[in-house]
Amino acid sequence: MELSRGHLLAACVLVLVCTGIHECRPDRGSPRSCGEKAECCPGQNNTCFAFGPRVDRSTDSDRCYCDANCLIMGDCCMDYAHVCKAQDCSVGEWGEWSNCSNQCGYGKRLRYRDVGQYPENGGKHCPALKQRRACVGFQQEFCAQLSVEYQAEELQERAHVLPQEFGVFRTMTKYDPWKGILKNLYDRYFNQIFTRAAYCGHFKITKTNAHCLDSEWAGVLKANQTVCVECQPVAMNREIGMRCAGHGVVRHVTTWKAVDVAKCHGDWELVKPHAPCTCEAEIEPSFIFL
Repeated sequence: MELSRGHLLAACVLVLVCTGIHECRPDRGSPRSCGEKAECCPGQNNTCFAFGPRVDRSTDSDRCYCDANCLIMGDCCMDYAHVCKAQDCSVGEWGEWSNCSNQCGYGKRLRYRDVGQYPENGGKHCPALKQRRACVGFQQEFCAQLSVEYQAEELQERAHVLPQEFGVFRTMTKYDPWKGILKNLYDRYFNQIFTRAAYCGHFKITKTNAHCLDSEWAGVLKANQTVCVECQPVAMNREIGMRCAGHGVVRHVTTWKAVDVAKCHGDWELVKPHAPCTCEAEIEPSFIFL
């Protein structure tokens, strides 16, 4: 069992000469500094000491230490800073970003950097050696080969939509949904923004009903009309994989419902795979998933 520094004051090691009244004193050959001890220990090492003056002279003790923890304890030997000079960690340049971990959908990219010099003698710790960022993988050949059985959940879901202007998220000055995830992560709103970018899909309406005409905005959702629907981070559901419920399956028919318009619903087909983007209300009918 390793003894504490307080207990060591009552212990006698080989370099000590103990008197009959159990008082321990260093002998003439004992090291009196880190230089004489010729040892600098990492972390806390209660056996890494000498019998010389401490940097902090306010404590009356005949022991000083040459371990990295002495910087915290304030009991370093006088020559510690010179003999056991701190070495900060140094790292190399970041490597290239890896490919997206998901070839057809949301995933992540990683990059790493190597350590050139590990910290020694109380030097600064190493910064992050790994970074990650969100990505949307889309390899058309791979996506086209996905079996419908893997997307059974999406096929059963119904999308709930609202006009794009109802998206409060778009008016947030703290976050631009597609200006670049890293830029958002490292600005002054780090703890207040979302780390996943928006994505959107284009749907061709295959079926609707007359009740949609009761609403000005829902009246756009008519047969053969192609609309853009945006999935914003505030609508993403973590339990189903950080995506919007009812976002559809490419080249398959799913259902939709116009929120706040009684009995306005229908079918549509996702005409091409989802992509990182935001809908342009100025040039196309645009909606958001709820």
